[in-house]
Amino acid sequence: MSIPVNKYRQWVASLHESINQLGEDLQIALMKPAGIRCASDLLSLCENQHGKKADTIEDLIGAWNDIRNQRGLKGKWEFEGDTVRGIFHECGCPLVRSGMIVLHPLQCYCSQGMMETVFPKVMGKTVPVEIQRSIARGDDVCEFVVNLQPVLTKG
Repeated sequence: MSIPVNKYRQWVASLHESINQLGEDLQIALMKPAGIRCASDLLSLCENQHGKKADTIEDLIGAWNDIRNQRGLKGKWEFEGDTVRGIFHECGCPLVRSGMIVLHPLQCYCSQGMMETVFPKVMGKTVPVEIQRSIARGDDVCEFVVNLQPVLTKG
């Protein structure tokens, strides 16, 4: 039994609106795990793109940019010293692009959760991902910054 797309979109939209009523910490806690589940899909796409596992950050970025380019998605990841910056002109989420869900600002936390999983899998260490700008939040582009240096904690 399949659920009609409009019904599914309405259901997800009601979830988004309910989650949106919560504080930001709870929004993040609810949305990031959804993105974490997409990380393995992206890593598989990158592996298939170059015919090998993405063992380095350069492999990951190269394959990811190639995939975006092949799909006609404007924007890319670029190295800037100790960071990687991604500036994108449309949402990269396949669910949003397919029309299965309507873009909502909460989706940015989902993307952030995915990135916070993908980069550490390749780098072997936790790295923070910051949302700088977001189309869903009214900006003209989505911009994510990944700090490649280890995070120091105060002891």
